[in-house]
Order: sequence, then C-alpha cells, then structure tokens
Amino acid sequence: MHERMELEGKSRHELLNIIDRLERQLSEMKDRSDRVASSEEALRLDEARLEALLKLTLMADASEPEIADFALEEAVRLTRSEVGWMGALNEDDTVVLLYNFSSEARKECEVTGKPHSFIVKDGGVWAEPIFTKKPIILNDYPAPHYRKKGFPEGHIPLKRFLAIPVFDGPRVVAVAEVGNKNTDYDRSDVRQLTLLMSGVWRIILNKRAKDALMESKSQAELYVDLMGHDINNMNQVALGFLELAIEKLDKDGKLETADRYLLEKPIDTLNNSARLIKNVKKLQSAREGGLKRRMVDACAMLASVVGEYSDIPGRDITIHYTPSEGCYVMANDLLRDVFSNIVGNSVKHSPADRTLEIWVSVLKVRAEGVDHYTIFFEDNGPGISDMKKAEIFGRLEKKSRRSIISGLGLGLVKTLVDDYGGKVWAEDRVRGDYTQGTRFVVMLPAAR
Repeated sequence: MHERMELEGKSRHELLNIIDRLERQLSEMKDRSDRVASSEEALRLDEARLEALLKLTLMADASEPEIADFALEEAVRLTRSEVGWMGALNEDDTVVLLYNFSSEARKECEVTGKPHSFIVKDGGVWAEPIFTKKPIILNDYPAPHYRKKGFPEGHIPLKRFLAIPVFDGPRVVAVAEVGNKNTDYDRSDVRQLTLLMSGVWRIILNKRAKDALMESKSQAELYVDLMGHDINNMNQVALGFLELAIEKLDKDGKLETADRYLLEKPIDTLNNSARLIKNVKKLQSAREGGLKRRMVDACAMLASVVGEYSDIPGRDITIHYTPSEGCYVMANDLLRDVFSNIVGNSVKHSPADRTLEIWVSVLKVRAEGVDHYTIFFEDNGPGISDMKKAEIFGRLEKKSRRSIISGLGLGLVKTLVDDYGGKVWAEDRVRGDYTQGTRFVVMLPAAR
C-alpha cells in the first residue's frame, strides 16, 4: 500500500526511470548471484581436481597407462564431457603414442581397440595444440576448420571438442582432449584440464625418475656382484691351476703333455672373465642408450652368426640357412648378440654326443599395418617345457647373472628386441611335443 501511494502522482517519465532503476538493480543482483554460483562451481571443480591429484599421488605402484586411465576419467568428469583421450609425444616429437581412450569412448567408438600411433605432421585438429602450443575449443565441431581431415571409420561423432597441450618446460610432451560436453566449453574447462594434466605429467615424471633410480641401483648392484664376485672367483680358479703348474715345474722341472690342462684351464677361465667384462659393458651401454638404433642388415648378421657356430671343435652341428641380404631393420650392433645368444642357447643345451641340427629362416610378413622380418631358429635339441618357456625371458637379475658370461641372456635378448620395437618368443618345433626341439621366433619391424 505504501509503495502504491509513493507511485501515485508520478509522471510517466518518473515511472519509467523507476522501472529502469529496478531493472538495473535486478540485473546487478542476478550478476552477483551468477558470480557467486560461478565461484562456487569453480571452487567445487578445484576441490575435485585436487582430490583427483591426491589420489594419483597415492598410486605409487600403478603403471603409466593406469595413471593415464585414471587421469583421463577425471578429465572427462571435471569438464562434464562424454569422451576423451590422451597421448604422449615420442622423443623427437614426430609421433604421438596413445595412452588411452576414456571408458565411455571405448564403449561407443569402434576404433579404440586398435593400437594407435599418430604422425604429428599429418595430424588433423587433434594436433593443433602441438603446433600452436595453445588450447583449442570447437563448440560447433561440424563447422569447417582448416586442420580437419575427417575421422577414421567407426570414430564416434563429435559435437564439441576441447584439446590442450601438456608442457615439460617449453616443450609440448603430451596432448589431452575431451569432447561432447552438453554445453559449450569455456575458459574454466581449459583451466581445469590444463591444471589436471600438468599435475598428472609431474606425477608421471616423478614416477619415471623413481623407477630410473631403482633400475640404476639394481643395475649397479648387478655390476658390483658380477665384477666383485664372479670375476674374483674366476681369477681364483685361474690362479689355482697356474700354481699347480708352477709346483709341477718346481718338482719335475718340466710339464708333460698330460699337464696341458693346467694351462688350458686358466686360459679358458680368463677368456670367460674377459667375455664377462665385455658383455657387462654392452649391457651398460644398452641400458644407457649408448648404442643408438640405426639401419642394419639383419640377414648379414645372421650369416655371420651361422658361420661362427657351424664349426665348433668336438661338436657335430649342422645349420641350415640360405643366406639372403637386404633385410633392413632399425637396431644396433647388439642385434648380432641377440642372434648369437639364441643359436648359442641351442648348442649349449643340446647333448654333445648327438648331432645337432639348426634351421634358420627369414620371412617378411605384414602385421598391424607394418612390414616385419620374422626370423625363425629351430633345433632338434631336448626342447623347453611350457613352464620353462614362461620363465626364460624373465628379467636379468642377480640369480641369472651367470648367463651374461656366455652370452647376453634371454632376459636381455627380450629387452633388446622390445627396444627395437619387435617381439621374441619360444614355442615347440613340433606342436604339442616340446621334446622334439624348440623354435625361437624374433619379429622385427622392417626399416622404412
């Protein structure tokens, strides 16, 4: 009633001014309310992001893919998206290696089950953050964009899209991308995704540093054990035989032909010692990346190994191999040791009183869209039981250190082949009957 009395008698102009003032006050109140709501939402998202990062720091035993999986699900949740994916760049920034798709993307997208690596220079919109080092938002994804190159067959349709670069210093090291939010992406989404993924990358780097430290410690202990224990034992053996030889000379004034072993044994032991030192150096160089990959002819290395093992004194060995050339793969000089170790393994574990036959062959195949050279080593030796097959490519540890003396050991063989981007495994030469011999298979990507 009081307000009505105040308005009575007002001119039309005055009433319009009052209405305009009230509308401004209402607008200001709405703006304040929106800012409060926005601040509360930002605070909620900040708390959710920090909680996610706290959970990530507690995932001490998780692998990088497991960390990436968790982080990606949190990224999708924080940005209220439906799908997402993330990947890391390789060392020379030419390829993005996929970490994973989000769980919803794995359900809906038909291309997620395939192994993925993407060439950066050929990249579409997903590569924009790498080139520009800035986030990209497309709230109308179907609209034209100069980087669009279409989707792979089976890819989930996108309505909205947000991608951000992840930095390590000035370098872009990874990309994280989300899509299909119900409303437009904005600066808040960019902020949350950037802060989350930057934190994730720091956690990954810390994990890598910790793993590298543990690996270095393990390797240092292995080297000390090898050099301090094995070589010392070898030297003691050599010294023992040489002392016997000297005692024989002191007593008889000469050595007989029958005493030849007193010199041959220490020579053999010292050769083993030298071989151990050489292979430890190779192991160390491989671990430190001192042997860079380059284009090598695997077939030429095979021919050299076949020649080495075809004529072993006191053994009846026949190696069937038709030499070829031009089998180029990206590897290094240790590839020869990989082949030598596999052939040497057949020789070492076969009875000395029977003929050993080894068949070596090379087949060029195409797998996962890439040409590979598949190398088969088959023998008629005693074979390897299924239980042993699961163990022979285990990690090189102290308990298996003596394998380094005569070769690199099958544990390191697998490490090297993995480093070359290939695969190695053992199977029965005659399926179902391991006693008929073993087939080792080494599969290496062809050089391009």
